[in-house]
Amino acid sequence: MSRKRVGVVCLVLLTTCFISCGYQLPSTYAAKRSIIDGLTFLEIVDAQNDGFSYAYGPSIIAKDGAYHVFFCSKGWLKYPAWDSIRYTTSTDGQNWSRPEVVLQATAKGGMDMAACDPSVVFYQGFYYLYYSSAITTAPSTYQTVIQVARAKKIQGPYLTYTQRGTWENTPGDPKTIIRPLLKHTSQPPGYGAGQQSVIVKGGRLLMWYTDDSVFVNGHSEVRTYMLESSDPTTWSPDVGRSTNLVGQASIDVKFDTELSQFMMVRIENEFSPTSYVGRAYSSDGLTWTTPENIYSGSQFPPYSHDAGIEGDRVGNLAGNGALIGFGAPYDLAPVNDWAKWNLYTVPLAKSNQP
Repeated sequence: MSRKRVGVVCLVLLTTCFISCGYQLPSTYAAKRSIIDGLTFLEIVDAQNDGFSYAYGPSIIAKDGAYHVFFCSKGWLKYPAWDSIRYTTSTDGQNWSRPEVVLQATAKGGMDMAACDPSVVFYQGFYYLYYSSAITTAPSTYQTVIQVARAKKIQGPYLTYTQRGTWENTPGDPKTIIRPLLKHTSQPPGYGAGQQSVIVKGGRLLMWYTDDSVFVNGHSEVRTYMLESSDPTTWSPDVGRSTNLVGQASIDVKFDTELSQFMMVRIENEFSPTSYVGRAYSSDGLTWTTPENIYSGSQFPPYSHDAGIEGDRVGNLAGNGALIGFGAPYDLAPVNDWAKWNLYTVPLAKSNQP
């Protein structure tokens, strides 16, 4: 669940004539092309016309000559859940399959309120899909938490890990594997813990995620934490695992094998007229360089947010030209219409690192 979901109690159930009239959408979608100051952007998910309002926060995997993209979208299939995770694939980057729901929250008993911010990684024979959800900490008060599902094949079906230690389809008791460092039961509760990015390195799982529950000088501070684990369902949050990234929420991390460094991307100044893609590097995952602007400010669409970058199934960077995906207003219009976002991609610019 992205922090923009916190505080939303419910979403209006969306109905479309595609369902009521029995209309079948085409099985593929040709990406719409836009050019800004010589830079080409492809709209690979048309959430507006597919009837689920928004698409953002992608996890992009290159495997067997195809792109596999998981992203956050409106959870109208199982009202009142806030978000669901959809999946689309392409062999050429130009023509994309119609998105299908691969993970849906139940919102049962005021828990498991969302399925958003996917991060997919292959580990020990399974594809693990880490995602943000939310739990009720007091009446009408929620904090984001992290949950996990897995599948034998990248396209699914994905089964969610439960409190009983089983893997099931849309269970009523999904297990929270990471909670905020501090539980907040009064307004404002803040965001919580989520927006995770997971890779495999040295036979272990590495996770970076956002947590704003620890107060500094009486105020909530958004920080990025890094954890390691050899068990996909067991993690140990620790305030001592804070990175030097402060206020840098919703990052996506890959390992650049050419540079032998971790690389992260995020949309800086997100949801603003001056949004841009920032890129930073780290040798240990904890201490990061100052994010550099990949493109000129005039090239990148305003009001963009929540980026993801292409890697292989264990989280190695796909290299220069890798796809960066992000959410932005319909038709890249310079307007800040909330929850009206399509999913766009643009090639990664060459690194300035030596």
